[in-house]
Amino acid sequence: MLPPIITTARYILKPYTVNDLSRFLEISLDKEVSQFMGGTADNAEEETKLFYKIFDIYSKDTERWFWIWGVYSDNKLCAHMELKQTDTTNSDELEIVYMVHPEERRKGLMSEVLSVIKQNQHKWDKRITATVYPENKKSIALLEKWGIEKTETRINESNNRPYLKLLLTV
Repeated sequence: MLPPIITTARYILKPYTVNDLSRFLEISLDKEVSQFMGGTADNAEEETKLFYKIFDIYSKDTERWFWIWGVYSDNKLCAHMELKQTDTTNSDELEIVYMVHPEERRKGLMSEVLSVIKQNQHKWDKRITATVYPENKKSIALLEKWGIEKTETRINESNNRPYLKLLLTV
């Protein structure tokens, strides 16, 4: 399922190309990202497989909502972004997932992107949720700017760690 192209003042969200692998690996193998994403951090082979799986998702027309974007500035990959149905979402919800390249952090990238997602969510007739570990203070602070309507504490069955499911305001 190919996602729509979305533009902000400084960024464009569009489907990945195979040329993005090296920047994707710089994002997904970054320690700050992987500690909160459940990533493999240090396993480039596994992360490469995940990158190529994105193109399988693009080629499938499924009933499950699964949009994956690269976030670009001047054709340079700056971040990874997803909106998808997961096992933690209800039928009227989409979970947001994002990872920002180390060089692009603290520049307002995700604030700008999330603002546009919030402006567009009514078109999709879906609520936006996020799942975050409580120690991920930077993401929680960012999502608080959006507005959090409801917080649930859940347990990740794969590692027994508590995480938060946040229902973001419309």
